[in-house]
Formats: sequence, C-alpha cells, structure tokens
Amino acid sequence: QQEWQERISLVPGSLWRNLIKNYRGLSKALIQPMIETAGLDPQKSTDDLTTSDWEKLFLLWQKWLGILEKLDFYPSWTSTGYSVTGWGGIESVNTVNELLNSYYTQHLNQQEFSQLHHQISQKLNSITAKLQLKADTFTERLKQSDGAELLRSQADLLMANLQEWQPGMKNISLADFETGEAVAIKLDPEKNAVQNAQSIYKKHQKLKRARTAVEPLLAEVQAEIDYLEQIKTFLSQLDIYQSPEDLQTLQEIRDELIQQGYLNAPEHHHQDNKKDTEFYRYQTPSGLELLVGRNNRQNDILTFRVAGDYDIWFHTQEIPGSHVLLRLDAGAIPDEVDLQFVADMSAFYSRARQSEVVPVIYTKPKFVYKPKGAKPGMVVYKQEQVLWGKPQSAEVHINQKSITLDF
Repeated sequence: QQEWQERISLVPGSLWRNLIKNYRGLSKALIQPMIETAGLDPQKSTDDLTTSDWEKLFLLWQKWLGILEKLDFYPSWTSTGYSVTGWGGIESVNTVNELLNSYYTQHLNQQEFSQLHHQISQKLNSITAKLQLKADTFTERLKQSDGAELLRSQADLLMANLQEWQPGMKNISLADFETGEAVAIKLDPEKNAVQNAQSIYKKHQKLKRARTAVEPLLAEVQAEIDYLEQIKTFLSQLDIYQSPEDLQTLQEIRDELIQQGYLNAPEHHHQDNKKDTEFYRYQTPSGLELLVGRNNRQNDILTFRVAGDYDIWFHTQEIPGSHVLLRLDAGAIPDEVDLQFVADMSAFYSRARQSEVVPVIYTKPKFVYKPKGAKPGMVVYKQEQVLWGKPQSAEVHINQKSITLDF
C-alpha cells in the first residue's frame, strides 16, 4: 500500500486524475465510482486524504485487481451512470439486457411521472382557484346577511314609534329599546311609516332566507376545497421520482380524480388491478411498527382495513395530511418517546411540514368514521388527544435512514 500510495501522491493533484495518470488502461468511468464507493470525493486532493481514506481506497484497488485477473465482471449502476465492474454499485444485475431494460424503464417512468405530476398539479390549481372564488362570493353574501337582524330591529322600532313619523321624511332617528342610543333609519318618502316598516321586514326576510340557502352551499364548496388540498399535499410530498412505486402512487391519485370527476380519463385508459402500493414503513425508538399512507386510497385502506383494535391512529389536527398508524399488540402501551416520534412523523407527512410545531391528534381506530358520501381519505373522529409534532425531528430521522454507505 505504501508504494502504491507514494506513486499516486508523488505529485499532488485531484485523486481521480492522479490514478488515471499513473496507470494505463483506467478511465474516469471506472475510477470515479471506485472512489465514491470508498466514500471519497474524486476531486479531493491527494494531500488531503487521511490514513483511513487511503486504506479504504487501497482495499477497493486490490479488489479491482483480483476481478481483473479473474475476469469476473458484471454490469451495475453507479451514481454517474453504468459500468461493467465487479465490486457492485447502486444496483447490480446479471446481464447487460437487464441493465438496459432497467435503464430505459427508469427513464420512461421518470418521464411519465413528470408529465402526470404536472398535469394533475395544473388541474388541481385551476379547480381550487375557481372553487375559492365561489367560496369568497358565498362568504360575501353571508356578510351581507349579517345585517338581517339589524333590519328587523329597525322595523320594530319604527312600528313602535309611528307617532314620530312625518310625511316626506327620508330619515328618522329613534332610541334603541335596550341601550337608548339613537338609531338612524332610512325611509322612503313616498311611503308612510307602516309601509316603510313592512318594506324593511321584507328585506330582513330576504337576507334571512339567503343565509339559510348560502350556508350549506359554502360548506359544500369548502369541503371540496379541503379534499383537493389534501391531494395537493400528497403531490407536494411526491415531487421527485425515485422508484416505480412513486409512479404507481401518482397513478392511483390520477385514477381517484377520474373517479371523482375532476379529470377526464385519457384515451385507452383503464385502471389496472395492480397490487396496492406499499405504505411508508418505519420503526419507533422502541421498535414498534409505524405505517404512513401515501395517498387517499392508502389512507382509507390503512384506517378501515389494516388498523386493528389495539392500534393507535394519528393525524394532524385540521390540517391535510397522511393517516398514520402505530401498530400495537394486545396489552401493549407505547412509551412517551414512541408517541412523540409518531406525532413528529405525522407532522412531517402533512401540509404543515415546514412549520416548527404542529398539533397532532391520536385516537383508537374504532373512533374514526367516514361520513356518508365523504370523498376518499376524508374522515371524522372523536375521543381524540393532542400532541405537538415537530416535522424537523422526523426529517432528520428519515434522512439518516436513507443514507447508506457500502464499502
């Protein structure tokens, strides 16, 4: 190792260039994955390597020489592309055919994922903008109807003080029944006091009827907005293609929107009877299993088919997000650290991912219900308790779990 190291580092320079300069028959496609497999930066100067760095790299060099001697090659993926080596990479396969199939499948999936994600996002933004405009109109009409009771009290005042009215009056000021303060009432000079009072009563009834009619319409529009915001939350968490399951999860969202009438089915579209995509799976600090839904379909399956009598159900309070299930055996009681861990994960897989603290409710699955006619993923619950989740804590755990270094 000492002779090899001295040869490579005799003239200081970037590690990958020095290796190629000192040995004929090497290429960047071979050397760079080798250096990265050792956990090093190919651009790092040979003067900056530690003893441990040299040892890791020399072990891989020796392994490469053995592979070269035995001609024991096989195709594999690396961080920068593909190569035919023997020490493996991100993914290894048996034949070049498998490598090519994996390569093009990955690219086609990624392309379809990007197109579908953009299509769904654009459609949802368009629909929610129109719904919000409708909700704002209904809200404004409700504000106008807030004056209904004021009109009724004005009409009552006028009827109780008919003697104060004079022909041709356009306004009249009368003392309020309770406070005694002066109340100004607009009048039609062409009508007498009784006729003016009757006209005000009619306006009161009209506004009162408008409130009765508008309130359920506003509630319906708001429920629709909440549902679409839930889907937008899943889309925001699924913004990068990493595996075929990501594409399938997105396709399930598209199929749901087709079923709900928000999207038109593309030509020749048919919903395949595919196996359901996997939930996100984690373990709490005590080793308990944790399941997280990735879309509304998974949320419903998780809550109403998978959940057992002893499990605990979590969800962010009044915030769109995933259904989260802590699996428990009979008689098992989770520690506080486990409950906090699940609350953190629930907050992370919600619309409030960027917040510092998020209210998270938890209850038994038997206290979670789907109202009649409710859209996918939408539920109500009772007998809940509240914890405060910290999304950043969950993000640190997830990132640590995803980092693997194989020497």
